[in-house]
Amino acid sequence: MESEKVLYIPLDDRPVNLALVQELGKISNIDIITPPKEILGQFFQKGQCHEISNWLKNTKGQVLIISLDMLLYGGLIASRSSETLKEEALELLNTVREFKRENPTVKIYAFSNIMRLSISISGDESEVWWRKINKYNELRYKIEILGELNLQGDLDKLISEIPEIVLENYLNSRKRNHILNMEAINLVKDEIVDFLIMSQEDCSPYGLHWIEHKVINDEINKYFLKDKVYVYPGADEIGQILLARYINDSTKSYPKVFVVYDDEGRSNNIPKFEDRPLKDNINEHLKSLGTISVDNIESCDLVLAVTTPNMPYIDMAEDNMDNYNKKEIIDDFVSKLKKYSYKGKVIALADLSLANGGDLYLIDRLREEDLLLKITAYSGWNTAGNALGTAIAHGNIISNLINNNNLSLNKSINSLRFLLERYADDFFYQSIVRRDTAKIVIEENLSIFNMENINVRVNNYVEKTLDTLMKEYFIGINIDYLEAKGIVSEIDVKATLPWNRVFETECSIKLKLQEV
Repeated sequence: MESEKVLYIPLDDRPVNLALVQELGKISNIDIITPPKEILGQFFQKGQCHEISNWLKNTKGQVLIISLDMLLYGGLIASRSSETLKEEALELLNTVREFKRENPTVKIYAFSNIMRLSISISGDESEVWWRKINKYNELRYKIEILGELNLQGDLDKLISEIPEIVLENYLNSRKRNHILNMEAINLVKDEIVDFLIMSQEDCSPYGLHWIEHKVINDEINKYFLKDKVYVYPGADEIGQILLARYINDSTKSYPKVFVVYDDEGRSNNIPKFEDRPLKDNINEHLKSLGTISVDNIESCDLVLAVTTPNMPYIDMAEDNMDNYNKKEIIDDFVSKLKKYSYKGKVIALADLSLANGGDLYLIDRLREEDLLLKITAYSGWNTAGNALGTAIAHGNIISNLINNNNLSLNKSINSLRFLLERYADDFFYQSIVRRDTAKIVIEENLSIFNMENINVRVNNYVEKTLDTLMKEYFIGINIDYLEAKGIVSEIDVKATLPWNRVFETECSIKLKLQEV
């Protein structure tokens, strides 16, 4: 059977935005066609917007999933710079109108980012400005929205500490991006774009983004677009979400989802880097997929199992587990997952207890109960919204395949490989290997934020350590995963730091199963 062709313009070339979408496409027998990687840019080298525009004009597919931030600015990091003028961005946005005019039957799924609270970090000095602009946002919100005028002196002092060029670049970028986001809503109103997600990058309950949200939501309500435009925290997971949404739309099949929390009360906590209670973000992610929420395990196609934020919040990039207080909660939760597994349910596990990595105690308990590969999908990377999106997208795709009698051995193995890569990246790298990797980077007299070039010692350490851990955990396990059966006889990990910083790794896994 010939695979479907989906045109995809990613947010940038990082694995979460590019490779993961391609791998999810492979699970579904969808050919993800992207612009050549060399024109997508890398890290602080922006994507070539006009080349990407030309690629779009000259490429055919059945559907388009497009990051407007890549088309307009050259990627996520470039979107935080005022280098691209508003007029140039508006001209590039017309590419989407022209594409629809030439391809009227092609559905367009777009995503656009609402700028995060602060600037990009390129080194140790910019980390200082990152923290100060975060504080600047908080103070302006409290003064202008909450009326706490007594804080004006604090704001004036803070402004005097931030280089004028840094603050000016930030505010100009923010203003331009908001104007272009309003134009993106017009594309939906004019029936050029069929579906739009406006993701709110790193934020907090206080900040200038709330002012923008009000204007955006007023516009959405004015034109009755609530079913076509969604606004919620996230960013790098949205390409995956939109692929899953397209699969649901194209099959006219929307999985029934049962959400289970490890602690219902903690679902009201606001995760780090986000601006609303966890359960609200989960509801928005699920609605944007078109899934149907159900309140009992028996009638669902997919169990979305969610671990809720540990309080005080732990960031695996900075903290240790000394303040972890969820062992009893996790014990009870794992018992529930075991029961759901016995029922043969598709389980997508969103590991959201911590920021920037998976929960060590949870993974140990899953291993003890032989559940690591009884779960269909797992994610635990970066923010709650990021990890949530990957888990939901993967689980949704598998549920859709099962509901449409379209699952196969090959798709099952591709799905299993995707799951294993999530354990390697989201758990082992982010929660265990990353911290020691950072120490090696510092020993090499380099910045953990930007090593600038490939460092062989660092990359070799990451790959060797991940390979050792994955072999230790998974070699010899008896697999009964969807239609993939057998014993894991070989597992080999290839890993690099794609942006020459410790923030993310790119993992690929070779897997061999031995028949029982």
